Amino acid sequence: MIVYDRLRRLESEPQLQDLSRGFAAELADPAWMLGRQWQMLETQGGNASSPVRVEYRATLVPVQALPGDSARDPRMAPTEAIVESEPGDHWTPGRRIIAGRRVAAAVPLPDDPGLLLSGLPAPYDVLDGTGPDGRMLWQRRVELGIDPALFPDPPPEPEPADQWNPAEFGYDADMPAGDVLLRLRRHDGGPLDWFSVDASGPVPTPATLPDPVSVLAGRATYRGAPAPRWWQIENAAVDIGGYPPDRAHVSTTLLIDLVCGHSDDWFGFPVPGRAGCVVTLHEVAVVDSFDERWRVDPPTDGWTLFCVDGLGPRSLAEWATAVTPLPGPVLDVVLLSVDEDANLLWAVERRIAGREVPTPDRPDEPPPAGLDTDRPSAYTYRPTSEVPTGWHPYVADETGSRRQFVQARLADLCGPAPVFAPEPVSDLIADPAHAIEPSAVPPRGLRLERRAMLARGTDGRPVLWTQRSTGPLSAPPALRLRWDQMEPTGAAP
Repeated sequence: MIVYDRLRRLESEPQLQDLSRGFAAELADPAWMLGRQWQMLETQGGNASSPVRVEYRATLVPVQALPGDSARDPRMAPTEAIVESEPGDHWTPGRRIIAGRRVAAAVPLPDDPGLLLSGLPAPYDVLDGTGPDGRMLWQRRVELGIDPALFPDPPPEPEPADQWNPAEFGYDADMPAGDVLLRLRRHDGGPLDWFSVDASGPVPTPATLPDPVSVLAGRATYRGAPAPRWWQIENAAVDIGGYPPDRAHVSTTLLIDLVCGHSDDWFGFPVPGRAGCVVTLHEVAVVDSFDERWRVDPPTDGWTLFCVDGLGPRSLAEWATAVTPLPGPVLDVVLLSVDEDANLLWAVERRIAGREVPTPDRPDEPPPAGLDTDRPSAYTYRPTSEVPTGWHPYVADETGSRRQFVQARLADLCGPAPVFAPEPVSDLIADPAHAIEPSAVPPRGLRLERRAMLARGTDGRPVLWTQRSTGPLSAPPALRLRWDQMEPTGAAP
């Protein structure tokens, strides 16, 4: 039997009022301190100074509006709305209906079917033909003698030009910024930022630079960063291993390098900017704790993480982007695919003005009846297979020195007069002279969509525009087209 005459327990003292010792994280092992110094590379450091303040000279060059679209300032409106706008985006269904009713109540209008509402998207299409169209009345206001004051919300003049390239299914635009052009090519629709453009050249240095601005330098911090001092304790919830070193993503690799060995060597300083401007740092000098000045220059090898191609490492384009726009329902959907067997490109209308295009059923053809093997059979000539409604062909054609798919039109030649198939209705392919570059349609096909988008500018005002976008298909629409068919119809008489 063992008898203990003494018992020791560690208990908290609820009567203590000072919590400082609990937060001090006191340690009795000095080796832990030395280990932390070795871990944070403190033992390899030298007697170097620390940056205290930064003096810089910067200029802001505003991005100008697109030619013919002075109503939308890049410093106010999102860049997506400026580039993706269509002519007539101002005339929403509500504005067309309200403006038409207001004018009809004040001015007698002629009995002209061309002035009535038409082509409204679903579900507003139930109002087609029920009243005057405010857009048509505005376009014919001079002819009809209508006072422009009856339109309290007139459209901008001139209306924005269409930057959509129908041959390559992308947006092309040149936005001037001073003496520099910011070129946008093959934008597929959707988010648009500084990395979407290329510059025609660097921003020229002005003859007179602005006065230097002095700001304090601060240590660069980010979510998940380790503590910059060896006596601090990091958050236990931080998982440094959660950042895989992806070589395809340079910024992730730099982040891993920063975490592993240089977490306390990165500093930053604020540079006031403005959306819709090109910010250029002409001179940057760092003043350290010894009051010495160090000139900072961009990398001489031409590489930098945030730089517009052609603009130079000292400049950065800042955009007013639509971060979380509200997308409207899809108005038009067109599927594109190349039929190698028929040497055609098919454009299939799946949705028009907000409504799905029904696919007609193709009934099974009954076998020919009354065939007699003892008598010769009769045949009927059919030039091609039946093409469903909404399928529009594009034939390969040589236009000059370029090969393109040019829109064609099907015709039934079985009767005494040709019967043409309906023309395309969707605004995406409604142009009869529409031509498509072969490289614009991938082998698996392409999906074109058109929808309304709503966002807010930097001034808080709503901005509405119509966006066209492209996307790949998992499987292209297929049509087994057969030419020159002789179908048996029965025994010959």
